[in-house]
Amino acid sequence: MKLGEFIEKFSHNNIIRLVYKNKGGHEIVLETWDDVSMDWEVNRNKGKNRHYVNNEVLELACIGGMKRYTEAINIVIERLENQPFVEEVIEENNCNTESI
Repeated sequence: MKLGEFIEKFSHNNIIRLVYKNKGGHEIVLETWDDVSMDWEVNRNKGKNRHYVNNEVLELACIGGMKRYTEAINIVIERLENQPFVEEVIEENNCNTESI
């Protein structure tokens, strides 16, 4: 199941951290353990983890054990040789700025 589909079906308003499986356990996908996203950001092409929306989910790793974002769900995804880049969607603020 792809990450985007997994989020739609099983995760609702959670902090997620993506990891790869390696010989000794898991390694983080991004630069630090503090690089997390809200699950809904991924499917809206926002946040640091948006590039991985179409990677296969392999399993869930433990929750907790880090200094920050201990509540993050650690999702193990497939490692792709040529990871696609997904442009971030930036929503414009539609506030009316006319003075009264």
